[in-house]
Amino acid sequence: MLGAAGKEDVIQCEEVILGPSSGEVSGATEADAGELMFIGAEVEAEEAVPEAMPETEASADRWRRADKKFDGASITDDQLFEYTNGHFLADEEQQRRKRYVKFDIQELCSVVSSVTKDGASVCSIDKKEGGFSKALLMTTGTGHDVIAKLPNPTAGRARYSTASEAAVLQYVRDHTTVPVPRVLDWNDDPSNPVGAEYIIMEKAPGIQLHTVYEDLQGYQRLELIESLTKLERELASIRFPAYGSLYLRHSVSDASKSVALDPGADPTASYCIGPQCGPSWTDGLSHDDLQADLDAGPWFDLSQFGLALARRSLARTRLPVAGNVIPLIHGTKQDHEAVLNSAAKVLPLVATHPLLQQRCKASLWHHDLHLGNIFVSEDNHAQITCIIDWQGVSISPLFCQGRWPVFLTPPEGYREGLSEIPKLPENFKDLDKDDQWLARLDHGEAISAKAYEATTHMHNHEAYNARFCLDETLRGLFAEIGNTWEDGITPLQARLVKIFNSWEKMGFTQSCPVQFASADIESISRQNHQNTIFQEVQAMARKYLGTDTDGWLGSSQEFAVKKKRNPELLQLAIGYFGNTMSADEVKAMWPFPP
Repeated sequence: MLGAAGKEDVIQCEEVILGPSSGEVSGATEADAGELMFIGAEVEAEEAVPEAMPETEASADRWRRADKKFDGASITDDQLFEYTNGHFLADEEQQRRKRYVKFDIQELCSVVSSVTKDGASVCSIDKKEGGFSKALLMTTGTGHDVIAKLPNPTAGRARYSTASEAAVLQYVRDHTTVPVPRVLDWNDDPSNPVGAEYIIMEKAPGIQLHTVYEDLQGYQRLELIESLTKLERELASIRFPAYGSLYLRHSVSDASKSVALDPGADPTASYCIGPQCGPSWTDGLSHDDLQADLDAGPWFDLSQFGLALARRSLARTRLPVAGNVIPLIHGTKQDHEAVLNSAAKVLPLVATHPLLQQRCKASLWHHDLHLGNIFVSEDNHAQITCIIDWQGVSISPLFCQGRWPVFLTPPEGYREGLSEIPKLPENFKDLDKDDQWLARLDHGEAISAKAYEATTHMHNHEAYNARFCLDETLRGLFAEIGNTWEDGITPLQARLVKIFNSWEKMGFTQSCPVQFASADIESISRQNHQNTIFQEVQAMARKYLGTDTDGWLGSSQEFAVKKKRNPELLQLAIGYFGNTMSADEVKAMWPFPP
């Protein structure tokens, strides 16, 4: 992923020259100072394959003697279950508990042995870990590598999340040229002998992109980005009959929650669309809540989809408020109910707008394309060999799906549009050395983002129109209506005001279902301004501590340094925002306890 701080690992890139209207790439020249920085990606050293264990040993001894490692160091059986991939600046104990998964190691080794061609025993287990699952690289005595993926409690709806990921991998592999791991076995029943849900899959061929991306020349980077947009086009071209998540038909027992794919998309009649199962539909909500109050799909039209998001937000009002919030911005439970009810009156009419109807095709899309989830050929680093981590992937309206790949996220101030060519600041020569370095960094990131924008226009025009050619006033309603308990009511209130003010301009002939007096608009504007400052404070903390919304840090050493720096940075923030807020107000907005 793009680094947030530091100055090592700087790489040269080439500037992509874009046509002003066609979006075609007309050439590539070396940028005078176009540089990109990518930090935190460590190349893992290859290890020799352990010798095979004697076949005369008891099976129990085989798995006990399996060499278990994490980040190159030996670990115990219990550490396989625990979260060991970093620390958290806030709620450390709770964050670790949410990522704890216990399972029967011997049974998992037996499953792996049963799906390898020669049935050899597992002799080493190398734990890789993410926020939503554990991925175990399991190597047999004869040198076969497979991945065993076990979802954390944070992964989404129990059973459904595993069943959907297995189905997506199988469908994408069989019906597109998008390279994904081959599934060898899976089980979504936690009462199985392993004691946990799992997917066994082949190890991704090639090397992770983060190990070589900094070395790519400009033309190689362009080739890689273009290949990625062509793969996204394949996904966007599939026609699905409803919004939801993809499953094999036998995985969804309730026929009323299942929609069969059309024969053209599923000639073997193996798949269906069922309920959405990602973390946003389960986090904090029990199974009973899901059954009683949530409509997780499938949905046949845009209005059904949007109203279900509103009901999800209403269901979350029963949960405690997470993290630090500003009461005026977040709102009470009654405030949420009132705003969501207003939004629910507007949404069915907004959903009929022709621009949304033209861009709401039910589409499958990968949500998390960072440098660790893309594998490339060892011989040609611009050739994509595998894309991993399809957990929680949904089938949603195309205008909700299109997003920047994480590693191509543009810098602040980036201007979308094919005629907007990224340039260095006009006063670049007058800047000091550090500011010139930052300007080059932003310039390089903007060039890569523009290359993605241009190649999406060339190869995936339908997705381009949905992502880059839609008024945010329309799209934003669907982005904000489902997350009010996490984000507060102010963003949705501000969105409703924009819709009210633009109602006739957007072409609606009937009166707007919600009305705002001038005093209400002024009050919401003040709250929205305060929310903007709140977001700036939160972003400042994340940026300069080099972390995410959970406060995750990857090593004990880094955690100790950043934990010490946290209160120092808070004091700097108090000074920075001193003209607009008191010290207590800044402290209330700071995301990590000092």
